Amino acid sequence: MAGKKSGFLTEPCREYLNTSQKGRSEKYSESQRNQLDAAMEKQANLAIDDLILIVQEYDKEGLQRIFSKEAIENLVGSLMDRIGLDEAEGSERYYEIFLRAIEQRIHQKYMEKDRFFKLESTHYPVMPSKPAYRDVKAYMRK
Repeated sequence: MAGKKSGFLTEPCREYLNTSQKGRSEKYSESQRNQLDAAMEKQANLAIDDLILIVQEYDKEGLQRIFSKEAIENLVGSLMDRIGLDEAEGSERYYEIFLRAIEQRIHQKYMEKDRFFKLESTHYPVMPSKPAYRDVKAYMRK
């Protein structure tokens, strides 16, 4: 994000994150690392809360500009690259959280139209295939 003027991270936090893991241990004391980590976690949680508020209250055209296809792909792609295969909530994989959230939201929209929705994926070998869905009501008409 070259040329970025500001964001929710402070300059010390940016500098810390732009330092390699090994470099952080050499440059910062354990106390400093703990303080910076705690500050970033707190600020990131506040930033997520603000993004949720924007999504709930901002106009549709503005949301399409903020949450562009590229922005969403970069965010989700980065999350998946970093923590996508780690365990989350017991045996549930991190990517399954996204799939379940998507399925739940689409299912709610289909229920409003008195239709049924099912998201299908395979877990072979590690990641699911491209998510596929089936409008069961339309499928049953065939």
